[in-house]
Amino acid sequence: MKHTESFIHVGMRYFLKKEGWQLISGQFPGGSDDELYELSIVDPTVAKDNSPDPRRHSKDEIVPDLIAYKNNMILIVEAKPYYSIEDRDKLIYLLNERNKDLHQALSKFIRERKITGLPSLKEVTFAPVLAFSAKAKKAKKFNFDNGFFHIRVKNLTEAKMEGPFIKEGELDL
Repeated sequence: MKHTESFIHVGMRYFLKKEGWQLISGQFPGGSDDELYELSIVDPTVAKDNSPDPRRHSKDEIVPDLIAYKNNMILIVEAKPYYSIEDRDKLIYLLNERNKDLHQALSKFIRERKITGLPSLKEVTFAPVLAFSAKAKKAKKFNFDNGFFHIRVKNLTEAKMEGPFIKEGELDL
């Protein structure tokens, strides 16, 4: 089976749920998702006009592919069939320059969607994650991004998570 972006999404979601992660929000490729609501992070300086719903402007909007929680850690995931420098840069931008917007949007999202089982966002660690096919070109050869987790999806029911806090074969965070 070809490893499309949809394939990666299904595989990473299955893997994270199997490992005990609580899926909070997500956007399936193509914009439709029957499992999760999407988290839209807008720039409040752009989204302030007199329209009926000024918060839904798309300029400078960021919608993470997936957000998951476990053990005081929130994963912010971007997924592609291949390792994506653009997604890496997007996550760096989101967790640095747009960090305040992320916290505001996620706090509001959690409150409005009545999501339970999460501590205060002040108590959690946010971790950037790139998910991609384990079969992608260069997937086995690149160096780890400092501070990033990587989820390598092998098939729809098998993936591997690697990163700064995880030793080979260990998922206890």
